[in-house]
Amino acid sequence: MNIEEYISSGVLELYAAGVLTAAERAEVEQVAAQYPAVKQELALITRTLDRYAEMHAVTPPPALKNKVLQAVFQPEAKQAVNNNYQAETITGPEPDAKIIPFGRSANQAAASMAFKWVVAAALVLLVLSNALSIYFYQNWKKADESLQIALNTQQQYAQNIQQVQQKLAQNQKVLTLMSDANTLRVELKGVEKSPDARVTVYWHRLTKDVYLNVDNLPTPPANKQYQLWALVDGKPLDAGLVSGPNIATDLHHMKDVQQAQAFAITLEPKGGSINPTLAEMYVMGKI
Repeated sequence: MNIEEYISSGVLELYAAGVLTAAERAEVEQVAAQYPAVKQELALITRTLDRYAEMHAVTPPPALKNKVLQAVFQPEAKQAVNNNYQAETITGPEPDAKIIPFGRSANQAAASMAFKWVVAAALVLLVLSNALSIYFYQNWKKADESLQIALNTQQQYAQNIQQVQQKLAQNQKVLTLMSDANTLRVELKGVEKSPDARVTVYWHRLTKDVYLNVDNLPTPPANKQYQLWALVDGKPLDAGLVSGPNIATDLHHMKDVQQAQAFAITLEPKGGSINPTLAEMYVMGKI
């Protein structure tokens, strides 16, 4: 068996993506157990996919559940309060007093006392009505504020769902590219400056997409960046900067490459260079 052809056939990427049949998976496992090089490559591909999934994982906010529940139930409480308030305002208390006619000339003192009681009762009802109005108004304001918070939370939740859907679509694109037979997997090995360095480049020969996975590179200084180069007839072409806070754990989407006979990575000043600094080359690999 030609191990190099087996590795570059794409069957290992299909195995890692979980799209092979049971018989095909058993065959891959048998070959990996028999050939250490195949086992090593399979482990690297699996680790790469795991890193990419972890990098794009999105966890909803912990308080989101309670806020959404409040948004569901709070409007009902608000409507109940408004209904009670309207019912009491319209109906009012039912009078329970009897009207007793009396002669004006016979008992003016009694009439004056009755009038004072009526005025006092009216004042009490007015005070109670104002107090209830203030109470219901304050509760209505609280319900309205809670509803606004819930609406804002729902909007944020919708944005989070959209971001997750976009990342899932990107993940699917990467998995499709890595398992495509037209995708070349190029291993860049460390040169004399950094013999332990190792990087893997995935280049699709039809779409020209390029993804880069850093397996081992020294952490660059704050004022420098790693830059990928595609070599065509000995001429280096800029293929993009390796950026981000976690270059060793991210799967990097680089510039499209139309042609390439080899890939190399150099350490350049922040922002990149027009031509590579050959003295700062860390890895290189031929196609």
